[in-house]
This record gives sequence, structure tokens and C-alpha cells, in this order.
Amino acid sequence: MALASLVAGGVARADTEPAQESAEQTTQETTQKTTQESAPKPKLAPKVAIVIAGDPDPVLQEAASTLHTECSEAGLRTPSDPALRGALAGEAPGTDDGLSGVRSLRRSLGVDPRKDLASYNRLGTIAGADALAVLRREGDVKLEVFDVSASQFYEGMLDFDAATPEERIAYVKRRAETAQERWVAPPPTVVAEAAASETATGLDGQPVDEPTKKRWIKKAWPYFIVGALLVGGVTYIIVDQRRTNDPGPPLLRFRPGEQ
Repeated sequence: MALASLVAGGVARADTEPAQESAEQTTQETTQKTTQESAPKPKLAPKVAIVIAGDPDPVLQEAASTLHTECSEAGLRTPSDPALRGALAGEAPGTDDGLSGVRSLRRSLGVDPRKDLASYNRLGTIAGADALAVLRREGDVKLEVFDVSASQFYEGMLDFDAATPEERIAYVKRRAETAQERWVAPPPTVVAEAAASETATGLDGQPVDEPTKKRWIKKAWPYFIVGALLVGGVTYIIVDQRRTNDPGPPLLRFRPGEQ
């Protein structure tokens, strides 16, 4: 009997241990999967596309190439398609790359200023960019940044050649990060509604007690209106009586059809 009990106990432990190991392994895998899913995704760097506005002369194209290198070294993302980067910078196509529409949009910049913002927005959308770094000739080479989400330029232009590489990157990166945040920011109406809700209910969701004076005014406002009407009526009667006793200059009354 004792031998049989030992054998049965050994068999039971042998059957139980694999099940426990399997359960522990499943728990570990579930915990690891939950941790991976709940971990915040790393934030991507803003994406910047470089556009040459106007005639893409060699000086502007060299500036565009320099700025592209500086942006890449600073960790900013740029369009991965070399043909698209070339089309935005005014480079001539080697073959039919399907980007004739992009080149046409770029060439149209400055022809009709009323349409420029829409054209810049379209170029930024095609490039999937948060911002456009626009190079143009105004005497010297000038650099400015276009916010694709807002469809507007940021204030201020940078003299490209007079600025250091650090100054150029700081200028572009700061504006590109702001443009990137605008994509996920709630619309102004949503922000206003949320602020109004917080003011009315409080941050804890409980109703906010109104001051006693404010509640009293809400209850008494009909009496204020009645009192104002009574005072106005009495004042009008007094003034009217005074005017009746003191005749003024005669007024002509015109009637249609009479001369």
C-alpha cells in the first residue's frame, strides 16, 4: 500500500509540474504583451520638405542640398523619395517619374499670390510633411517655414548665408515641431467647450457652488426690470407734462398728395 501511494504521488507530481510551468509561461507572455501594448510609442521627429520658390538657379539648389543634409543630421525627417525631393527643389527629371504635377505646382508659385497658400499646402500634403522649408531669392537667399496644417507661413525670414548651420536648424526645427503638434491639437471650439465645461462643473466633475450674490441677482432680475420700467414711465410723464406747458417751435407735418 505504501509503495502504491508513493508511485501514485510521483505520477501526480509529474502530471502537475508541466501544467504549472505552462501556466506560468502563459502568465509571463500575457504580462509581457500587455506591457508592450501599454508602452507609449516613441514620438516621430517632424517631417520637413524643402521647396525652392521661383527660378531654381544653382545657388538655390546648392542651398537646398545643404539644408537637406543639415536637417537629416539633426534628426528631422525628409521625403524618402529622391525624385520627389528633386521635383520640390526644381531639379529637371531624368525620366518620366510621374511628378509633373508637383513640378507644375512648384513653378506656379508667385504667379498668382492668391493661390500660393493652396499650392504650398498641396505640395506639403503630397510630401506628407508637417512643414515646408521654402528657399527663395530676395537679393540674397531667404529661408522661411510654411505650416502645412495651418496653411500659413510663420513670421520672420532667415538670411540663409548669414546664418550658421545651428541657427538654420533651430529656426526650422522649432517651427516644424509646432506644425507637427498642430495636427493632433483639438480644434479651438473643442478647447473652448472643454474650458466651459470645467468652469461649470469643476475639474472633479462636481457642480461648482455659485456665490450667494450671484444667485440672488439671478432670482431678483425680474424685479429690477419692473422697477426700471416704472421709473422710466414716471419720468416720461413728468417730462411730457413740462413740454406741453412750454410750447416749442412749430413743426411741419407733410401728408402725401397735399401741397
